[in-house]
Amino acid sequence: MRHPRPLALLASALVAAGVLCGVPASADAVTWSVPASVVVKDAGDMTNEDLENTLMVEINQARVANGLRKIWNFDSCTDRLAELWGSRIARTGLFEHRDQNEVIKRCDNSWAGETLVRGEGLTPDQMVALWLDSPGHREILLSPRAKRAGVAITEDSSGRVIGVVNLVRHS
Repeated sequence: MRHPRPLALLASALVAAGVLCGVPASADAVTWSVPASVVVKDAGDMTNEDLENTLMVEINQARVANGLRKIWNFDSCTDRLAELWGSRIARTGLFEHRDQNEVIKRCDNSWAGETLVRGEGLTPDQMVALWLDSPGHREILLSPRAKRAGVAITEDSSGRVIGVVNLVRHS
C-alpha cells in the first residue's frame, strides 16, 4: 500500500494557503506512516517518493542500531517545509541550513533538527552514512527527541542530488 504523500502534500498546500490568508493551521492535521521497509527497485525506476521512503527506512535502521525508537510518522507541515527548502537549494544553489525556529513555529513543534546533503548520484544509504559521519548531523538523526519527519530529495540544474531531512517533536 502506498502512503498518501500526494494527498498529504495537497493538504499541506491548503494549510499553507490558510496560513498565508491568516487562518490558523493545526500542525497535527495530517500525518502518515513511515514505511517499515521498502521494495528494492532499480535506481532508475525509483520515484522521489520511493527515494524519500527509503531514506526514512535507512534513518530508522540507524536509530534502531543505536538503541533508539523509530520515527513512525511523516508530518505534512514539516514535510512541506523540507520540500520547499530542497527546492530553494536547487533553485538558488545556496546550500545552507534554515533557522529551525521557523520549523518550530510554523508547524507547532517543540524541537526541530535538520540534515542536508548534496552530491552527485547519492543514494539514501550513502546520505545516511555521510550524516552519521558528521557529528552535528549524527546528533540530529539519533536524537531521542525526534518523533516525526519531513523529507525531500530533489536535484539541482547540475544534476546533483539534494537531501533534506527535518526531524521534529510536536508540542
